[in-house]
Amino acid sequence: MSAAGPGRERAVTAAYAVGSIAGFVALWHLLAVHVLANPFILPPPGAVLDGLIRITGGYLGSSLLTHLGSSLSVVLMGYAIAVAVGVPLGIAMAWHRPTNTFVGPLLMVLRPIPPPAWIPLAILWFGIGMPGKVFVIAISAFVPCVLNSFLAISEQPRDLIAAARTMGASRRRQLFEVAIPAGLPTILAAMRIALGNAWATVVAAELVVATSGLGFLILAGYRNFESQIMAAGMISIAVIGFAMNLAFLMVERRLTPWSVSDG
Repeated sequence: MSAAGPGRERAVTAAYAVGSIAGFVALWHLLAVHVLANPFILPPPGAVLDGLIRITGGYLGSSLLTHLGSSLSVVLMGYAIAVAVGVPLGIAMAWHRPTNTFVGPLLMVLRPIPPPAWIPLAILWFGIGMPGKVFVIAISAFVPCVLNSFLAISEQPRDLIAAARTMGASRRRQLFEVAIPAGLPTILAAMRIALGNAWATVVAAELVVATSGLGFLILAGYRNFESQIMAAGMISIAVIGFAMNLAFLMVERRLTPWSVSDG
């Protein structure tokens, strides 16, 4: 009975998800065909499917896999830099007060700047090639990595650290064997949020400076008055973003099974 409960709940959740998507597609078709009746303003689902088939086979000399590979390579490079710098910095700020005193005010000043605002400077500093886009991606993912890693360590129960200290653990062991493992779910959640930020920002960067990628594909569709190509590119972005988030959630469950609710 207990084994069937979670399975039935997952089936119901999946059914709701399928019904939600089906309802959205039906409403989309109704609006595109019977209300707006203008395929340039809102292409019907069938036209977008044709657009997906076209870009899969090749659009403007490059296939969908080529555009996807271009976007993913930029995202992963910028994301890796942000995690490698941001997570340790956030932990250091929470654990070492002088680091927080020195870095905290600067981070608070830079935090409100939206990542796309860095694009013009990135073009001036790095040109329109990959380094500029990697820089913008790293900026977009850096802030959530720092802030949430800081919270993961600073909000640990003081009695937990005190117990480790009482048992003779050194300051280093308190950090690496108590604070970081206890804060790992929050740190992983920060990394997942940062990945979503990076994926959203690469599209903005490619809309401005790119010769390939999914953002470039959307812009090319706009310039060629092919709204079905634009919509196909947007759907590709949504599907890949959903898949990355789902994959990261699976990694989180593997690494921190104690933090997953039984429902």
